[in-house]
Amino acid sequence: MKKILSLALIFAVQVSIAKPAPPVSHTHNGRLHNHSLPEIGVRHRHGGGQVGVLVKSSNTTATITSSVIYDDAPREKAEVKSYVETPYVTSFIKGDTSCKKGDANCNVCASNIQQQFARASAGQLKWRKQSWHFTWNKRYPPFGIRPLDVFDGDPAYPLGIPNKHIQGFARTNSERFPFVGTHSHKSKGGVFVVSRNNSGRKNLASLQQSKGGHPSGVQVIGRYLVYGSNGSLIFKDINSPSNKHTTKIKIPPREKFSFGGGLGLLRLSKNNLLVLTTGPGSQDSRPRYNYFYHLKLNKGVPTKLTFINKSQFTIPRQWPKPLRFSENLSLITECGTGDLYSIHTTGDSKGLGAVTGNGYWRLSKLTQSQGKLSLYPLSAFVTRQNMPNCSISSAATVSVNKQHELEFYCHGFAKDPSGSTFNVLGSPSRNGQDKFDFKVGTLN
Repeated sequence: MKKILSLALIFAVQVSIAKPAPPVSHTHNGRLHNHSLPEIGVRHRHGGGQVGVLVKSSNTTATITSSVIYDDAPREKAEVKSYVETPYVTSFIKGDTSCKKGDANCNVCASNIQQQFARASAGQLKWRKQSWHFTWNKRYPPFGIRPLDVFDGDPAYPLGIPNKHIQGFARTNSERFPFVGTHSHKSKGGVFVVSRNNSGRKNLASLQQSKGGHPSGVQVIGRYLVYGSNGSLIFKDINSPSNKHTTKIKIPPREKFSFGGGLGLLRLSKNNLLVLTTGPGSQDSRPRYNYFYHLKLNKGVPTKLTFINKSQFTIPRQWPKPLRFSENLSLITECGTGDLYSIHTTGDSKGLGAVTGNGYWRLSKLTQSQGKLSLYPLSAFVTRQNMPNCSISSAATVSVNKQHELEFYCHGFAKDPSGSTFNVLGSPSRNGQDKFDFKVGTLN
């Protein structure tokens, strides 16, 4: 932890030295100061005083938000930490900014993505816990699959924690069916849809098994939920969760694909989508790649997927190593500019850190050079995760609401119908009702 903190502080200094800014008037603990500031989102301090994070600035004034310092604060109080790379601007393919909430194959754009992400980095997210409910032995449409057939994992880890878990969780564009997710299993994983009734209670609406035991994370494009399994992209209409029909698009065999680090989609024009996958997942020494595809639609229905290119992903060497990894991703269009951004997420996955450790959120911008697409890392921040209701290592995504604001989601790791030691994941409930908890973070 100290090594990571030292790197972050060194990096903040390097940024401010490399790009000196004009003097800016601002305060620390009510004391007025006037000097150059580092990039937006980077912490700085005066001597032993309180740390501040630059949120926005002009040539004469600045807005500074106070935040907990990492290098001399107890670990449990260290909620958010920022890492910022100099923004890189380029002109290339653009996303569709005309999308409206409820469009069949399109997601709404987000305003000022870098500024919103900087506010999240500065600790301005307000987190709220929510739940959705299910019954272990009940058979759910469309195939009569029980949660016992998908959510029940072997307690292979200490404290009775299962080795199969939630793989992805995302907000949809539907008010009636607001959430979707995927879950791994030793034989066949599953994909689920969550409904919301008139009183606001959220319940499992549909559950079906995937072809393999480890589906990818899940994302939403318009009215479809999308996930990857066994070499294909699977599309399912969220508004008809009891319908057995799905659309399967085979991934071209030209390059070895990977869903392990996330899957994202957005619309470029009426019948053209950009698809991004990242892999591998996990946290090891293997190189990480981003795979870009063009998905053609016919009357709104996905028909053909064409490989564009792959690019290796690296992070600035000053960033903590876990920021090069990911388990899920979100692909977002910026309002006005049409610029395309990705947000990759992961978290500590071993030992006590998996139960209550760090979660990592990384913002990148899509760039184009000589016809090839790649991701350029802009900034990242670290929050605390916890296994029962916010396991960023297994399921964390970012959605855009009707006000074009970013919303941050993370989900509980797993449930065991037999319970777990110390009730880390709940009490025994094999024959009864149970619930999953998750959190949503919105900007203050």
